[in-house]
Amino acid sequence: MKKLLFIALVAMPLISSSQTYRKIFLAFDLGVPLGKNSGIGSISIEPSYRINDKMSAGFRIEHNGLVSMTGGSNPFVASLGVSYQYYLPVKYRVFVGGGLAVFNPSNNFLVGNTDTMNERNRLGFFPRVGVDFGHLRLMAEYNFVGSMTDYVTAYKGAGAPTGQFESINKSYLNLKIGFFIGGGRKK
Repeated sequence: MKKLLFIALVAMPLISSSQTYRKIFLAFDLGVPLGKNSGIGSISIEPSYRINDKMSAGFRIEHNGLVSMTGGSNPFVASLGVSYQYYLPVKYRVFVGGGLAVFNPSNNFLVGNTDTMNERNRLGFFPRVGVDFGHLRLMAEYNFVGSMTDYVTAYKGAGAPTGQFESINKSYLNLKIGFFIGGGRKK
């Protein structure tokens, strides 16, 4: 019995190395997508789990193109994917990471897919770099989507709209600012 108690007391510090940060957090980000065929504004929601203080894995839902300024061309790109972040051992909470996502050039991606003229679902990836300041986060990520077939509508006179299929590169850089709930320092 004394040996078991001794082993438990010696092993306790090794087993109970606690994390400094809370395990689960939910991030909300607003972004400025910069790309030739991007709309204006993006919004994303990302629930994540901290594997330890240096790593987190999550699930990202993003909608790029809250406002269109391109007329008949469809600037909207929505994505669903998984993400990973590694926090560098520096003074501030600087992180690098990325993820894989399914991208869809539609404004109704999460509700239903009724637009049948545009190409559907393209697998892409997104590397990212950012920093956390308390519960505020700043991030830059590049979404590699590639070219997708898009039906571009043109209006000529008062008649019905005419259009054509074009291959449009949907990749874009996204500069984001946001905040997260949970995931902060434990007290």
